[in-house]
Amino acid sequence: MGALFDESAPRRAVNLSLNSDLVSRARSCGLNLSGIAEEAIKREVARVARERFEEDIRRSVAQHEAYLAEYGSLAEAIQHTLQGEEGQGEEGVERDGDA
Repeated sequence: MGALFDESAPRRAVNLSLNSDLVSRARSCGLNLSGIAEEAIKREVARVARERFEEDIRRSVAQHEAYLAEYGSLAEAIQHTLQGEEGQGEEGVERDGDA
């Protein structure tokens, strides 16, 4: 999975609605609200991207399993073909050296 966003993109001012008491307490603690918000949003974007990726994988695996259940695998088809060829010699088809 590549980068979730461009870390070098310019900053943009946005408006957030937060609990006023929480903001006051955060400021009195000297917390960087922009930095905290950015880190929290980054974590959530990563979590959602991971969940979507995992769902895509689950869906793809289910489709693959359904295909195999209906049609079988290429390896099974080759094995079946090779077994059929081996059986031809035993059913009266002459091979080199047979007489």
